[in-house]
Amino acid sequence: MLFSLKALSSAMGLLPLVVANIQDIQTRDTVSQYLVVLARYTDAQAAADDTIERRLVEPVIPINPTDANFGISAVAPGRFVTSADGTKIFAEARGNPLKPAIVFIHGFGIGAMAFNEIFDDLVWLDQAYLVRYDTRGHGRSDKPTTAAAWVSQRLAEDFDAVVQSYNLNKPFVLGWSIGATHIADILSFHPPSYISGIIYDAAAPDMDSLFSIAAPGPVALLILISSTSATPALEWNFYLACLGDGVVQPRAATQFLFTRTQNSTGLLQAGTSGALPLLAIFGANDKVVMEQPILNVIAGWQRLNVTTLPNAEHFTWISQPVLFRQTVLQWITHHP
Repeated sequence: MLFSLKALSSAMGLLPLVVANIQDIQTRDTVSQYLVVLARYTDAQAAADDTIERRLVEPVIPINPTDANFGISAVAPGRFVTSADGTKIFAEARGNPLKPAIVFIHGFGIGAMAFNEIFDDLVWLDQAYLVRYDTRGHGRSDKPTTAAAWVSQRLAEDFDAVVQSYNLNKPFVLGWSIGATHIADILSFHPPSYISGIIYDAAAPDMDSLFSIAAPGPVALLILISSTSATPALEWNFYLACLGDGVVQPRAATQFLFTRTQNSTGLLQAGTSGALPLLAIFGANDKVVMEQPILNVIAGWQRLNVTTLPNAEHFTWISQPVLFRQTVLQWITHHP
């Protein structure tokens, strides 16, 4: 059986949204309550089916997911950097340090390994300096479970720690899915001149717009349960790694991730003032987020380029690797 991009992106990116839309939930506070109920139900189901659990865990392969090289090529091992509040953030850089730097920020429930195909692409490595990190609560980074660890400033400081560790000067920032909301955090505590430009990839611009830009929950759920094949199909280990990354996230971290608040004033002013260029990329077949509602959020952005990739799903760079690469690298060339 093959597993599609639709199935994975729906499973990881929209599970809380599916719950919210099916129940017609209107507030984030209520969403958090449903996340708790969902978590308890999942835990109960796992405990009740000991037979399946034993079958799935055999044979046991000992791994250490906190190892800096776990899931990362030995050619360019990653590192742990320390954020301002002491949180350990896993980061990695590859490519040509003399070329423009791009920091990639992943979406919900899946770490920076989501960008493996980009970071293994020789053309990307030749034309740019690629940096990625597991945002707090994901992947190999620490997973704090207190409200204070999830305020907007903490997430901006995580980005700062990565920038400082790799000596980046005005990098471009690519935010995918809910990962793009981190750019609003960054611009709440830094002037637009801190970065060179923004790349939105199937992006949620800020937390306030999260539920308005997502595809309706019932539709997403239907996609999830009915998608068993697609082109391209996901490689099996990658599929399992993506799902596993979400499973190990503490339930409290998931709650704080989806109920946190932020101020998007700095982000929007950077656009309406013409201070920052923005490239917005969409997948024509994306069933997770909707293009027009996203564009409505950033209406008035002065230096805006919009590209919709044909036959691309939520994982745009996997659906259309060459076209995605050309779109990003050509845009960066024109916005030095």
